[in-house]
Formats: sequence, structure tokens, C-alpha cells
Amino acid sequence: MTMTVPASAAAQGESSGTAMVVDIPQDKLYHRPACPLVRAAGSKVRMMRQAEAVRRGMKPHECPVLADGSEDPNAVPVYIQEGDNRYHKEGCEKLGDDPKKVTLAEGGKGRWPCTVCRPPIRKPDPK
Repeated sequence: MTMTVPASAAAQGESSGTAMVVDIPQDKLYHRPACPLVRAAGSKVRMMRQAEAVRRGMKPHECPVLADGSEDPNAVPVYIQEGDNRYHKEGCEKLGDDPKKVTLAEGGKGRWPCTVCRPPIRKPDPK
């Protein structure tokens, strides 16, 4: 079951730790409800308060936001490395010692998503 929290409600409690955030399994980051990674994870997510996520040692994800307040699915940070034809999420066991942080728009061109960490798939550029 996927829950959605209005952006205004999430923003209201963000500084006090009462904001609702999303935990994606096998990810040590917490996400805003509108983050593209949450959408990609489907029903395999858990809602919690930001304070609970921080207490569990989770760090905030850099959820990309467009000027109109909506999320840009191709601005999600992913990681690439020399000699690898795949892109990865932060913390993937397949990443070497010197990964390069890029946007999904850049990392997804000419590369496949990693089958271990399962990063989001790049959305086609709007025409």
C-alpha cells in the first residue's frame, strides 16, 4: 500500500522532525513522499516521521525538485564508474572505490541500471 502525503503537510513538519518521510528497504536514506525513487519502489516502502528516520541513523536523500515544486525524475543522483556499463544507487556493493556522482539524465545515457541496487530508470526527455 502506497501512501501519499501532501507536499504542504510534509514541508510543514520538515524542520521539527514531524514531517512524514519514506523508507525504501535496503536504502540507508529517507526520502520525501514525492521523490521519484519512492514511486519506483512501489509498495515496498514504509512511512515514518523524519525524527524516527534520523533516530535509526538514516540520512536525507537529495530529492530533486523542479521550479514548480514537482520532482524531476531525471535529476536523481546516481553513480557511475570507469569501465562499467551500469549506473548505481549510493552504497551499491558493485561500486568501486572511486565512483562519480551524476544525475540520472547523464548516468542513464548509454548505461543500464544495476541489477543489484536497482536504481530508477531514466525517463525520456520531453519533446
